[in-house]
Amino acid sequence: MKITDIRMMRLYGPRDHGVGGGEAKIYKVIIRVDGEDGQYGLGECDHFAGVRECIAYMRAYFVGRSIFSINAVISEMLYGTAAPHPAEAKSGIMPGNINAVQFCSPTATPWGPAVWAASGVDIALTDLVGKVLGTPAYNLLGGKFRDQSRVYLDRSSPDDITDLNAWRDMAKETAESGFSQMKFDIDFLATDQVDDAWNRSLSLKMLNRIVERLTAVREAAGPDFEICVDCHMQYNVPDSVRLLKVLEPLNLLWVEDPTPITSPDSCAEIRKKTTTAICVGEMFIAEQFRLFIDHKACDILHPDVLFCGGMHEMRKIADYAELNHIPMAIHGNGGALATIAAAHVGAASRNFTGLEYHFIETPWLAEYVKRDLPLFRDGHVPLDDAPGLGIELNEEVCSKHLADGESLF
Repeated sequence: MKITDIRMMRLYGPRDHGVGGGEAKIYKVIIRVDGEDGQYGLGECDHFAGVRECIAYMRAYFVGRSIFSINAVISEMLYGTAAPHPAEAKSGIMPGNINAVQFCSPTATPWGPAVWAASGVDIALTDLVGKVLGTPAYNLLGGKFRDQSRVYLDRSSPDDITDLNAWRDMAKETAESGFSQMKFDIDFLATDQVDDAWNRSLSLKMLNRIVERLTAVREAAGPDFEICVDCHMQYNVPDSVRLLKVLEPLNLLWVEDPTPITSPDSCAEIRKKTTTAICVGEMFIAEQFRLFIDHKACDILHPDVLFCGGMHEMRKIADYAELNHIPMAIHGNGGALATIAAAHVGAASRNFTGLEYHFIETPWLAEYVKRDLPLFRDGHVPLDDAPGLGIELNEEVCSKHLADGESLF
């Protein structure tokens, strides 16, 4: 069966709890890959610069390929092929006045918009192949270890970061709603104490407020609740070490991306000086994870199905981590569709520990696709034996949130 079309549709709506609290807006790009007999699969992309251009490139370049050639399609999108190139590789100017690039990705790199677009297409192809074969996506990834994938909530921060009761209430609400892990953002924990937005530093007054506010979270959530924090690649090495030292009494599950992620040596230096686990990789492809593992620069891998190349690339990452006896958590910047896709990968990966969900305060992001199961149950994404991802579009929700100029598939 051949790919007959690759389409995209943009959704737009409120993000009721943005990064750092407050109200925000968000786009989501939904991918549809069609097969010859009218069956189709659904995927999701983030709305980053260049993604839609790369989806248009994939449509022009890969229509006509077998729906079963998922690994080959993604690999060719990221790395190209060697001359004289496969017979099905296109050349010259394609429909849409798009130039075919055979020897590398269309952006000349295997990261950025090329891999972000490929991630959405991989998810959609996996959904499509599962539907055609009548088997769940996790079976296409080697079979499941578990029937559900644990979820952790990203809470970022309350709107009023100076109110310790707001921190306590957010922690209690998360625990009482059935989840067993949550994450907060270090770079939004003490913005009221920032004197210089440029120098990657953490002052003592910032550190004191961070400890004070996270201590309120720990006390409210209880000693058995898993808490982790994200630094969003903001800080220098000595201040990151200082941060981790003062947070050690809180027994955090991990500290994520303390320094810019272009240097494994920086993370390795921090890792030597703390007992807190270092988690990295939300924007990495497989080769970048290999680099950080080989440099002993991390304790936990954190790929995102929207950014690493999709479900099959994430399974590759999970296996390399498992061979190095490293756990894999899953970063989650997606709505319901990407979350369900990631849950299938988590179910099929022995070393999976938890899947992030960012949008618990924004119902429509959980509702633009529907399935026979709830999205969450007892702090997990439950899975059944429905073919593919077991989803379909919720046309009512999608229609309500179509971006300007868009139409339903």
